Amino acid sequence: MSTALELPEPFTDGELALRAPLLTDVDRVTEICRDPAIGHFTTVPVPYDEADARWWVEYSAGRIAEGTGAHLVVELDDEVVAAVGMDVNPLDRAGRVGYWVAPEARGLGIATRATRMLCAWALAEDGLDLVRLELDAAAVNDASNAVAEKLGFTHEGTRRSAVLLVATEGFPEERADVNDWGLLRGELR
Repeated sequence: MSTALELPEPFTDGELALRAPLLTDVDRVTEICRDPAIGHFTTVPVPYDEADARWWVEYSAGRIAEGTGAHLVVELDDEVVAAVGMDVNPLDRAGRVGYWVAPEARGLGIATRATRMLCAWALAEDGLDLVRLELDAAAVNDASNAVAEKLGFTHEGTRRSAVLLVATEGFPEERADVNDWGLLRGELR
């Protein structure tokens, strides 16, 4: 028994806007996801092409319709600069959060702000009414771990050699530890 998710309208902090991805975003998403750091630190396919972006847009729409996920693009000044998403387990009232940011938009606090918006909606009683959110970040990805800390996630452990980070330009293939982060209702900063 699942119900489609109803995203807030508008879903914005006054500057950033979150929305479901559209087929018109395929070129921009493809461009961003070809960034070597995104390919190395996330689970996007490497190499990344337009078919991958089209699949992600359709996947995102399906997850929203099923009530099992909210995978959204982040816009700044009407341009896609990032994505933030969450898989939802309605039975456990829990979610798993992830994000990526375009290279030119890094260092502006976009991942923190967009993830805060998504988490606040997910944990709110008049939102998704979840009670727990989880976030995994490769231990060597300082920026992703910093986002989790800034938002009030608690470091709950480290899984040793838990992920293979693929080789991309400037990044060698490597096995990496993964930090597990958890956030309960009332802990979001």
